[in-house]
Amino acid sequence: MRIFPYKRVRVTEGLYVRVSNHYYHNDFGVRDSGEMRYYGRRYICPATPGTGFIEHESESHSYHQFIKTFTKNEKSSYIRFLLGKEPNYKTERELAKVALLNAEGKMKRDILDCYVNALAVGENAERIERVIRGVKDKMGHKSNKFMVSVISHYKTKLSQLNHDMSAVEFHLKEHYSPEVIDAYNRVVEAFIKVASCRRIWHENDRQKGGYHQVFFDLGIFDFIRSDSYLPLMRESEGTLYYLLPDCIIVARSSVDFDIHPIKNMTIVCQELAIEETQGNLSSQLGDAASMIRIPELNLTYYFNHLRPIMEFVRSIDQLKELL
Repeated sequence: MRIFPYKRVRVTEGLYVRVSNHYYHNDFGVRDSGEMRYYGRRYICPATPGTGFIEHESESHSYHQFIKTFTKNEKSSYIRFLLGKEPNYKTERELAKVALLNAEGKMKRDILDCYVNALAVGENAERIERVIRGVKDKMGHKSNKFMVSVISHYKTKLSQLNHDMSAVEFHLKEHYSPEVIDAYNRVVEAFIKVASCRRIWHENDRQKGGYHQVFFDLGIFDFIRSDSYLPLMRESEGTLYYLLPDCIIVARSSVDFDIHPIKNMTIVCQELAIEETQGNLSSQLGDAASMIRIPELNLTYYFNHLRPIMEFVRSIDQLKELL
């Protein structure tokens, strides 16, 4: 158990700095250095390294409050540090190793194998980031050529680790044909418009109310790399659904997940009739105009738009024809 939030570290000959033991939030391995994809929005890491989502532009107050529930935990907290609630590469790597040993199915084993290796590289990178932060804190606002050279040295190490990370990650384009990737990219483009819908509800009879507002985003799961990120659907009890070119990952955590092929999956879009929205649904769904139902996953979503939803389902059907 770690107790001290800082430790004194020798970073080079004659230079000792105070390095934080708190997790350093960064997007290493998620996107290339300096790259600002998906409108340059923030990468949100809720709990585990390499798993999270990209914040999208929205005028929804509810979405902004949803984002704040995650970003408030990015600030260092000694209590969270003591309780082990900050993201931790070492702990996550041990959990991933156990999950890999018990994994069934080639796809799941491949993802977890890449995840274990990516965590090892990411752990070194995160440590270097904390060292660089420590040197900058010691240097303060005055320029010091010696300390600047030390920072440059460690940044060179980070650049090399970035190449190492790319070599061990699970890249979608290496596992699917160019035709499938092109069709998948069209699915992602259609999904972005769905995620922009101001209101999305998840139907859940197990919870009070039955219909609960949720949010869709583009995300990343276990350092899986895609040029467009992964469509991420949420349900009201916390399970996450990541759409890959030929399957949906049903994730309860970064190491506890199932993989469901979409080839024979039924994904239905339906326009809601006026009398439906004026009936029992109206008090909870307001201006719902359409719905998506996925019986195999027991999922039903309602939306306040129709056209983006129909285009999204149509693009999935076109993708399924290539599988």
